[in-house]
Amino acid sequence: MIDDGHGDGGGLTMARPAGRDRWRLGPGVRWLDGTTLAGGTPYRVITLTPRGADMLRGVVDGQPLPVDQPAVDRLVHRLRAAGLLLAPAPAATDHEGVTVVIPARSAAGPVRELLATLPADIPVILIDDGSPVPLAPLAAERPGLTVLRNEHSRGPAAARNAGAAAAATPWIAFIDADTIPDPLWIDRLKAQIAATTTGDGDAATVVLAAPQIVPLAGAGSGGWFEQRVCALDLGHTPSEVGPGRAVSYVPSAAMLVDAEPFAAVGGFNEDMHVGEDVDLVWRIAAHGVVRYYPDVHVGHRPRGTLTAALNRRRLYGTSAADLAGRHPGALRHLDVSVWSLGPWLLAVLVHPGLGVLAGGVTAAIAPWGMRELSPAHARKLAALGHLRAGAALGRWLIRPMLPVTLVAAAISPRIGRRLAVAAAAGLAYQAVQDVRATGSASGAARVRATAEAFVAHALDDVAYGLGVWQGALTRRNPEPLLPKVRDLPRPRTWFGRSRAGAASATDG
Repeated sequence: MIDDGHGDGGGLTMARPAGRDRWRLGPGVRWLDGTTLAGGTPYRVITLTPRGADMLRGVVDGQPLPVDQPAVDRLVHRLRAAGLLLAPAPAATDHEGVTVVIPARSAAGPVRELLATLPADIPVILIDDGSPVPLAPLAAERPGLTVLRNEHSRGPAAARNAGAAAAATPWIAFIDADTIPDPLWIDRLKAQIAATTTGDGDAATVVLAAPQIVPLAGAGSGGWFEQRVCALDLGHTPSEVGPGRAVSYVPSAAMLVDAEPFAAVGGFNEDMHVGEDVDLVWRIAAHGVVRYYPDVHVGHRPRGTLTAALNRRRLYGTSAADLAGRHPGALRHLDVSVWSLGPWLLAVLVHPGLGVLAGGVTAAIAPWGMRELSPAHARKLAALGHLRAGAALGRWLIRPMLPVTLVAAAISPRIGRRLAVAAAAGLAYQAVQDVRATGSASGAARVRATAEAFVAHALDDVAYGLGVWQGALTRRNPEPLLPKVRDLPRPRTWFGRSRAGAASATDG
């Protein structure tokens, strides 16, 4: 993303949350019994052997991780990939073999502040993408800085590609001009990459790594909004990145990329002026592992006004249809099981009591499909699944389905009231989760924080959803609007046997 550099920045606090220097279970992960672990995103249940469970409990309690044991390595990799187990943050290494590329259509001040945070001995290539006042004089202020200028803006993708083409190192660190990073962000990402292992215990081929983007303090309505909803902040849980994962992409505001696979996929798509980072991540993932490391922080300057922040969210939404066209099936704003979707549809379209009854029935029969769990655990997980699905459906009614929701409400006020309750519940769930994650004070302060998060998410969802509709209509591609419904019964389930099965039986 290229920004004009305006906005009130603030200092970035680099203190790490407590507990990140040791192995720990992921957020919300818990033991169901002596050998069964549940949690992660998407929510899952994993049953370990007694030996594996004992090893895991010991590691979380502070015992050293066993070495040179392939079975342990495979188990740890599986748990980390599922978000059930988080590794300790390794010590920073070095930034050797890295060139920093900065795309900028900016005033000199913000770029100068960014340059001051970078190591003095690291090569930096600044792409001045048509800034009103040329940035070439900055080269005289910093040894090792190369400034390339486009007289007319060609967009962020072209600017980054030009910088990458001029780099001569095996790694490229892209960082935007409207950021203030941890001075050791590159060193820490390299350390994280070195510490990442596959299930076989060998060094994983990490081709792209990204830090957590955190909002810097800012004045005005834009600062207020982005402190509560930062679109670039992907949360506190480390994750492998890709379609269908807990973290599906990482933003190009800051990322460390292996230059060879970056060149192999052709770099950023210069035809895309928004969503180009998502497109790159999904293409480069075919060449190796993409990882998100929230132990590393880069601060992002907020926009000065709420209008500017919401307009940017609308622009992000417009990329959904383009991405869906380039990566069919990879982008869905709702992914839900039919067993949870059905009860909620009955509650909204027919009667809430019928929905509750259907939800109770599906939870009651859950042990049939989860035979590895005790009946009590299976029913509890099914009930939790219904609640999470309800929150996701509530958000989907606004993001991106607000126009359809409003039309349905106009046709049937009774259904409209139920849709409004469902949408409000979805927003409330997200607001509560946000406040809980930030550890806001209890009492009145927590209530106020939750209310403000609710309002900010509502504004964000409306702006983003309108952008999704704009892109879908422009590209004539409705895929981003459609839900992904899992666990649909096959024809064999409906009719006793499929048509092919019946033919085989007759011929046999």
